[in-house]
Amino acid sequence: MKIKLKIGLYLINFSLLASLMFSCLGNNAYDDTYSYSDAQLLSFSLSSDSVPDLKNVVFSIDQHGLIGLIYNYDSMAYQTTIKDKVIITYTSVSGTNTLLNITNGDSIWVKSGDSIDISAPLTLRSYALDGQTVKVYNAQLNIHQVDPDSMQYIQVGSGLAFLQSDDVKAVVFNNKFLAYSRINNQIQLHSSSDAMVWQQESFSGLPANAVIRGIQSKGDCLFAYTEDGELYIDSIGNQWTLANKPLSIKVKSILGYLSASPKHSEGLCLIVETGGNYVFAFANKDFTQWDYDSSASASIPTDFPVDDFSSYSYQVMLTGRVTIFGGISQDGTVQNGVWSTEDGSYWAKLTGNTFVFPPLKSANVFYYNNEFWLINGKSDSDFNKSIYRSKDGGVTWEKRVKTDSFGNEIFPAPDNYSSRYNASAVTDKDNKYIYIIGGKHDNALPEVWKVFLNKMEFDH
Repeated sequence: MKIKLKIGLYLINFSLLASLMFSCLGNNAYDDTYSYSDAQLLSFSLSSDSVPDLKNVVFSIDQHGLIGLIYNYDSMAYQTTIKDKVIITYTSVSGTNTLLNITNGDSIWVKSGDSIDISAPLTLRSYALDGQTVKVYNAQLNIHQVDPDSMQYIQVGSGLAFLQSDDVKAVVFNNKFLAYSRINNQIQLHSSSDAMVWQQESFSGLPANAVIRGIQSKGDCLFAYTEDGELYIDSIGNQWTLANKPLSIKVKSILGYLSASPKHSEGLCLIVETGGNYVFAFANKDFTQWDYDSSASASIPTDFPVDDFSSYSYQVMLTGRVTIFGGISQDGTVQNGVWSTEDGSYWAKLTGNTFVFPPLKSANVFYYNNEFWLINGKSDSDFNKSIYRSKDGGVTWEKRVKTDSFGNEIFPAPDNYSSRYNASAVTDKDNKYIYIIGGKHDNALPEVWKVFLNKMEFDH
């Protein structure tokens, strides 16, 4: 092998010198200038008739260090298979075919356009025009080794005493996780910066008859209501105060916080009871103005949820919206409708005769991967074991299905994840991870799970 290499170097030196002589003596209209001792590769690509997408892969060439790296930053799709040799195309500073493949101890000269085996990373030597200066590269084709669209469930907390309750609500407030729970008829507050390590905190102002499951967070403020219809707010995280409201109404549900828009001020959307009727209400940011219709004809629709729904507040084209999903209506019926508002007074039902998730109470809905996701929840008797998603704001839905090799649907969560309802689902500030906190199966589940798409873990 050493004899072959010496002969190869002799031939390449002769070829390079001849190339230089003809380049200098010829009447060339271009002013091409080559560095005599520069061995860098300028471009690198692969192609294969059996893998059409391979030609679209963009390779980066890192020239730093004694050994350069050639790699595709954006990995090829999961389960991409390269069975045969592929065509390698490259250019170098010298402008000639000066690449030696020394993978697995072998030494084979490779011309641009040759076939090459890339089943393992390549080690390549690129030679400069002087035939002696060498640049070594490690080249590899990156292919995703896990399905980017598969879900990961990781338990990050267990045996948490404050979650051993049927009445728990966790929210994110000022980049902290806050969990309010009722233990032995006493309300407790626990906080965490990472949803894994929790500590109990003191708080003030929240009455003992507060509806814990009804607590909501809007970035810089928390909202809660009591069983007798009073409304409380907290802008600190542990100091609640009674909000101003008309004496003639009782708060029955907090639907969500509506962001400001060019046509409407920001404020809180609610269901209130007045004159024995449940009606929609909107309170402005400082609770100095309440808008509601107290007439009997203004009663909420019979299939509108008043309890155990999931709520999400967001903006679309500078317009604030609050959308709620599922829940239990005033007559006790479990619903599967999706309702949305832009002003807090008029609510439109988005779902009709198209496919939608089954009737569910205490499910969890969040905006993730640029679409609404619904997980967990319970019907009258069965737990929801599927993930449903909507790409159009909640109008149409599809089940996110994974199947095994026999075509059977796979429950997306691991065996040790109990199906549940009454859980809290919150996302981190980067909307990368979903944290499922608490919940109930047969009994309360004192645990925290971190859930995410595999693609969210990728660097790109």
